[in-house]
Amino acid sequence: MNEVLRILDRILKKRGYAIKKHPEYNLLPLKNTGEFLDQEKIYESFNSDVKADLSDSSNVNTLQVCLRTCINQKRAKGKRSELTGVGLEEHLLTCINSLIISVNDACSKGLNINFAIFDDRSDSSVIDKIKGLCSKLECGYEIITTKEAGQGPSLNETFAYAKNKNALFYFCEDDYLHSNDAVSEMMSFYQKVFYQTKQHLLIHPQEHESIYSQFSYPSYIVLGENRRWRTMSHATHTFFVHSSVVSEYWDYFENTKYMGLKNSKLRHLGSEKKTTDRLFQHIPGFSPIPAVAVHLQEAHCLPPFCDWRELWEDQSRLMK
Repeated sequence: MNEVLRILDRILKKRGYAIKKHPEYNLLPLKNTGEFLDQEKIYESFNSDVKADLSDSSNVNTLQVCLRTCINQKRAKGKRSELTGVGLEEHLLTCINSLIISVNDACSKGLNINFAIFDDRSDSSVIDKIKGLCSKLECGYEIITTKEAGQGPSLNETFAYAKNKNALFYFCEDDYLHSNDAVSEMMSFYQKVFYQTKQHLLIHPQEHESIYSQFSYPSYIVLGENRRWRTMSHATHTFFVHSSVVSEYWDYFENTKYMGLKNSKLRHLGSEKKTTDRLFQHIPGFSPIPAVAVHLQEAHCLPPFCDWRELWEDQSRLMK
C-alpha cells in the first residue's frame, strides 16, 4: 500500500471503513512503451508493492529438473489415455521421453543441467524402462524412491529437495508432453528477465485453463526471442522457479503434502490456490505462447489453440 492509500485508510477508519488489497490479479498500465523486455524494471509494471527480498547473487546458470513418476498396475493396468488412445503406461513413458529429449537439446546448447526422478513406487519393469530412457541423457541423473507413497508426500518431497540450494528448478509431473526446445526456452527466458530485473519469477509451461474459463482474465503479453509470454497468476504444481523462492516462501509449499488425500478434510489445503498460487503475491508469473509443454491428463487441462496432436505424433515416433 502506497503512502496516499495509507493516509486515506487512516481517515476512513475513523468512519468505520478500511482499505483492503483486492485479492485478484489486477494490472496497472505499463509505465513505458517499446519492447517490454528491454525496460530497466519489468517488475515495476506489475500491480504489486511487495518485492521479494532475494539476492542478485542467485545462481541462474544451473538447472535441476525434478520429475515425479508413478506408473504401476494400480494406476495404469488396463487403462488407456482418452486423449492419445494408447495404453496409459506408453502414454506416460512417451511424455517422460519428451522431457529427456528436451533436456538433451538444452545440454547441446551448453546449459548446465542435472536430472532427478522422484518415483512413487512404479513397477520394477517400468523402472527398467525409465532407466533405459535415462541412459540417453547427456547429463547426470538419479532415480530416488520417495520416502512416502502418495501424490502429496511425493510432491512435498520434491519441493523440500530444493530448499537451501542455489539453482533453478523445474518441477514436473510425468504426464506433461514437452517440445524439443521446452527446457532451453524456459531457462533462457528466466535468465533474461532475472538479469534485467534482479527479481525471480515463475514459469508455467502452458497457459492454465483459468485464463480462458474465467471472464476477463487480465494479462500482459510480452515479446521474447522466439515466442510471446503471458503474465498469469494461476499454475499447476508443474513450474520453473528458483530454489530461493522455495526457501523464502516455504509456508506456501508445506501443505502440498495434503494433495490427493481421499476422504480427508485436509485435501483442499494442498490445492494450488491454497499453496503455490500464493507466490504470485510476490513474484510475477509467465506462461509461453505457444506452449512449450502440454498437460496430457484430461481434455480440460489442454492449452487452447495448441496443436498438441502433431507434437504427440512426433514424440511417439521417437519412442519407436
